[in-house]
Amino acid sequence: MATATALVPERTSSRDLDRSSLTFDWVMVGLSGLFVGGLYVDGWAHNHLDRIETFFTPWHAMFYGAFLLLALVFGAYSLAGLRERPKQMERSSLLDRLGRAIPTGYVWSALGIVLFTLSGLGDMLWHMRFGIEKDTEALLSPTHLGLATGMALVLTGPLRAAIARGDEARGSALWPAVLSLTWLYCGLTFMTQFAPALAAWGIGPRPSSDLLELKIDRSVTVQLLDAALLSGVVLYAVRQWGARLPFGAITAILLINSLLMETQQGGNEQILGVAIAGLCSDALVAWLRPSAQRIAQFRLVAFAVPFLYFAAHYATYLARGYPIYYKVHIWAGLPFIAGLIGLLMSFLAMSAPATPRGAPADMQA
Repeated sequence: MATATALVPERTSSRDLDRSSLTFDWVMVGLSGLFVGGLYVDGWAHNHLDRIETFFTPWHAMFYGAFLLLALVFGAYSLAGLRERPKQMERSSLLDRLGRAIPTGYVWSALGIVLFTLSGLGDMLWHMRFGIEKDTEALLSPTHLGLATGMALVLTGPLRAAIARGDEARGSALWPAVLSLTWLYCGLTFMTQFAPALAAWGIGPRPSSDLLELKIDRSVTVQLLDAALLSGVVLYAVRQWGARLPFGAITAILLINSLLMETQQGGNEQILGVAIAGLCSDALVAWLRPSAQRIAQFRLVAFAVPFLYFAAHYATYLARGYPIYYKVHIWAGLPFIAGLIGLLMSFLAMSAPATPRGAPADMQA
């Protein structure tokens, strides 16, 4: 506990017990990065090593160790707030005081820690009863889905805290929220590795006629699924903050995710294209300043981000001289369809108002 306490920023006043400091958000987003890193290390072991037959592995230890460190720091910070006990809370119940001690935006993270702990215990029992899952079955295991849900709630604490600050959050102060959203996206793509966007779709010798249409259908479906995931994550940030986002936010989301997913399935040839697509997307946001009041600009960004991402995919392979067995109708049309998915999702993003500025983010679904 001493190590965890040393990492926890001090609270400045009892009046701000329910507010998260930017320093605490940075601490949490950094520990969340270790948490996600442990997940990807464990995923690498399952994808590249011989069949793992036990729950107790160094890779699991890294993953659960990162979670334990995060939980200890979070718990130390919350308990420090509980001990301050401002006068207006002296007659409150323990549950009420604990709710006030947890910073705004992090109540769901506290629930996520509980869910992850219970799912981890359940996962150990599941492995003892049914064995160790491999490949796609590992991504659909009920206990793994419980772990993923708890992890998502934990990772998005800094994101909800930034929403609760309202207009105070802008520019560089939004980086913890951007990275929080990035970790969430990395979790989503990890759990959908059965549909990897960075795979070399359409590259290599032309398959036999019996398999050609099947491979094309699967690859197109996979890429459009990832277009929906990508659009949902990016549009959430753009809808909430628009031009207040720091330049490079979309690039960071795309590039960090691509670098991590490379550890699972390869695809490093596309990193430069991903970076270019991200920078172009950031430039569009800075130029068009999309918002709820500038809906046409918002819809244009919604189309452009997935379009640029998948256009860069095929442009990279064409520039490198790789053989593409798709005909031009497919590799030229797929980025456009991906853009249309982003455009359609923009109507969902604008179907309800943004989270009220300064509202208690823990109450938001």
